Amino acid sequence: MKTLTKLICSLLLASGFVQAQTIITGKVVNYKNKAVSGAELYLDSTATQVTTNKSGEYTLVVPENVKTLKVHSNKYGWLSSAFAKETKMDFMYLDTASATDKSLTPPNGLKPEKDKTTVSYRTIYDMMRGRIAGVTVQQDNTIIIRGINSIRNNSEPLFIVDGNVVTSIDFIVPNEVLSINVLKDAEASIYGSRGASGVIVIKLKK
Repeated sequence: MKTLTKLICSLLLASGFVQAQTIITGKVVNYKNKAVSGAELYLDSTATQVTTNKSGEYTLVVPENVKTLKVHSNKYGWLSSAFAKETKMDFMYLDTASATDKSLTPPNGLKPEKDKTTVSYRTIYDMMRGRIAGVTVQQDNTIIIRGINSIRNNSEPLFIVDGNVVTSIDFIVPNEVLSINVLKDAEASIYGSRGASGVIVIKLKK
């Protein structure tokens, strides 16, 4: 009887614990839509020890209050996406080497390693605000690239971090930034319609 009671209590506790979590599945592929195996999943900035299988697939238990899912591949680098309690999230690495190479010596951007005050900025938005020609960072941290001939010129630009498309740059710590480059018009055309509002290319220190 005592054993049965313990079992029931354990099941109830487990049930309550599971309800506070989300089980998520997904797949990680490269720019050729080929599976990326061995990529590790992160919850915010915490490693989970969960990696993708040979098919690029993963299953992950996500606790409450997690805001970001990240993927790291030794070959392809980082991907990040905001988490809104989805039960399926796929990630794709893009082949953006040409844009990333440009970020090393940005014609219109920022190279923080030459700025000794970089560590004083609390967020990447503070670091960018008023310091990159043609870029407006509003009080709510919305970024607008000025001078773009597009009906979407009030939309935020596309964000590329270390060659990967990300939905947000909130996770970036200012002193981790190697360079920031701004692409627009013809330069941003390699990204198609997604680059219509410009592209912010960020390279992080290794």
